[in-house]
Amino acid sequence: MPSRGLGGRARRRQREAATTTDWAGGLGTDVLLAIFHRLDHIDILMSADHVCHSWRRAAREEPSLWRRITMRGHEGIARRLNRGGMACEALRRSAEAFCGQYAGVNGFLMYLVEQAPCLKSLRLISCNLVSNEGLTEAVKGLPLLEELELSL
Repeated sequence: MPSRGLGGRARRRQREAATTTDWAGGLGTDVLLAIFHRLDHIDILMSADHVCHSWRRAAREEPSLWRRITMRGHEGIARRLNRGGMACEALRRSAEAFCGQYAGVNGFLMYLVEQAPCLKSLRLISCNLVSNEGLTEAVKGLPLLEELELSL
């Protein structure tokens, strides 16, 4: 009588291990983008690069994901985040619109002008370190700007 015990269990474990480790890499780009579009850009910058190669590639190389950058919230971890650095990284990836909370200082605005001169929409929320002069210079350097919102 043939024994099924060890061989069957080993094959089952191997199939389970392959399924649990490969699910993220097997998703198509369209599915990944649908997931990423539901996330805040801070979450994408902090997490997507660390999942697998296909997630990293989609997060870094897909321009449609970075056209409208939103970096809001995260008050609980704001002190541990380099929000300005994250915003700069996001801007390098192709932006038409930027919405940032607690991320704006005069230096960042000038960087924004250099990296995203085609910006059409700019929303700054609770960016208390931006001066009137810094904002004026930034707006002068954004000739395509159609929408400007400053709040709080």
